[in-house]
Amino acid sequence: MQLLHFFSRELEISKRVILGSAVIAGVASGVLLSVINAGAERAASQDVKSQLFWIFIVAFILFFTTKKYALSKTSVSVEGAVRKVRIRISDKIRKSELSFVENMGKSSMFTRLTQDANLISQSAVIIINASQSAIVLVVTLFYVAWLSPTGFVIMTVSLVAGSLIYLNNNKKNSEIYTIVNKKEAEFFDALDHLLSGFKEIKVNQKKSDSLFKNIQSISVDTENLKVLSGQRFIIDFMFSQVTFYLLLAIIVFILPQLQATHYTVVIKLTAATLFIIGPVNLLVGAIPVFTLANVAVSNLYALEKELDAQGIQVQPLNQRLVTKLASFKEIRFDNVYFDYKNDEQGVSFGVGPLSFSITKGNILFLTGGNGSGKSTVLKLLTGLYYPTSGRILVDGYPINRITYPEYRHLFSLIFSDFHIFDRLYGLEGVDEGTVDELLQLMGLEQKTQYFDGRFTSLNLSTGQKKRLAFIAATLEDKPLCVFDEWAAEQDGPFRTFFYEKILPDLRAKGRTLVCVTHDDRYFKDCDHFLKMEMGKIVMDSKVEDRVE
Repeated sequence: MQLLHFFSRELEISKRVILGSAVIAGVASGVLLSVINAGAERAASQDVKSQLFWIFIVAFILFFTTKKYALSKTSVSVEGAVRKVRIRISDKIRKSELSFVENMGKSSMFTRLTQDANLISQSAVIIINASQSAIVLVVTLFYVAWLSPTGFVIMTVSLVAGSLIYLNNNKKNSEIYTIVNKKEAEFFDALDHLLSGFKEIKVNQKKSDSLFKNIQSISVDTENLKVLSGQRFIIDFMFSQVTFYLLLAIIVFILPQLQATHYTVVIKLTAATLFIIGPVNLLVGAIPVFTLANVAVSNLYALEKELDAQGIQVQPLNQRLVTKLASFKEIRFDNVYFDYKNDEQGVSFGVGPLSFSITKGNILFLTGGNGSGKSTVLKLLTGLYYPTSGRILVDGYPINRITYPEYRHLFSLIFSDFHIFDRLYGLEGVDEGTVDELLQLMGLEQKTQYFDGRFTSLNLSTGQKKRLAFIAATLEDKPLCVFDEWAAEQDGPFRTFFYEKILPDLRAKGRTLVCVTHDDRYFKDCDHFLKMEMGKIVMDSKVEDRVE
């Protein structure tokens, strides 16, 4: 049971304390039943004694305080455990490789860290309540055994048989819940397409209709699965109700025929049966919640297991090595290959052999058609992908898996699928005046401001967002800047400003610049020019070659 494993592994509070409180609450609840029955019997003979009342008061206070303590502590502890797991997995995600995140997909990780984590949180109180109800049931059965061994046998056999049938049906529900979880992830993906691609579907009715049809199909499949699961639960619930009515009928009508039983015993057995209906219903209602939470825990741990399988071993950043690498003179690709694998582990696309060098302080332009491999080269250059074969060398020294974190620290990035952060993370102490100057330089001072550690608005055009990303990249003050089609969404004057003013100024400050571009009118302004086709470099031209 993954959920019980989760509680055992993640809860910081002593499980014995919670379990002990639940046991005391259950026993106290059973005592309440026996005291009430005894009081009712004495009331019938007008022989009620005050000590029964005080026993009732003590048992009630004990029941109330211990149950409240168990529920409260469990709720607080489970929320702490969920927080701990979320942070732990989030930390492993940020330390994982780009290829893992790309292959896993956003929807799967979002679903597990939000929806599944919330299911675990919501299940805590229900499950501890059900556990306490199970203890009440056990205590009540002992009380029934004391009243009538035959009644105990009848009640126990009925409950065990009903439980086995219910649990057998619930196994099928568990399988359905797992499929539903996958369907929810598919729905998230489709919804993400709807929102992220809103402009595209707004101008293309066929695309909009087709996407909506897919959303409908996923929703219908999910509905059908949930309805099937719900119907199974209703049948199981009704089965439990029928079991109790049959049990009452057996106690009232059949038990007296099997053995001579005083009417007061029959009344007490009937009261005990009615008393356990509530706890059993809580147990029955908790099973679907337990099943869902169990699947949720399995999903979370499966994600963590996949992350751990990468063998993530992140060492503290070696600042001396970062400083040493920052003073590089040359970064060189030596016969580098990279292959994308498909589901059958075959090669779907690859780049290479790649052999070229980047000289410190130079401007390198990289060009080529769509699908030529430019973005893959950038991911290899910046250490986001590891070469399938070949080497990347800094001043003749090869970069390996151990030194990649320090190597990545050389770069500021603006990819074509860049992301804008609302804050300058990692630059919390930045001078606001400097940020304001850059906003003016980028023509954004009327669009957004930097206030209280964050930008006041991100509601910008794509070109404006790229300018904001440029500000963040500039403030990082890294020795090597990578711009992937940065000027593509800029207007003519600003595009010229970028190539003829911004890039030369950055180079004058000692920055090395790698730009993916198709603006051939500015090719003359670079120091080094690379052209790619079908994953290979077909032109490698340096300024000194052109001068000659």
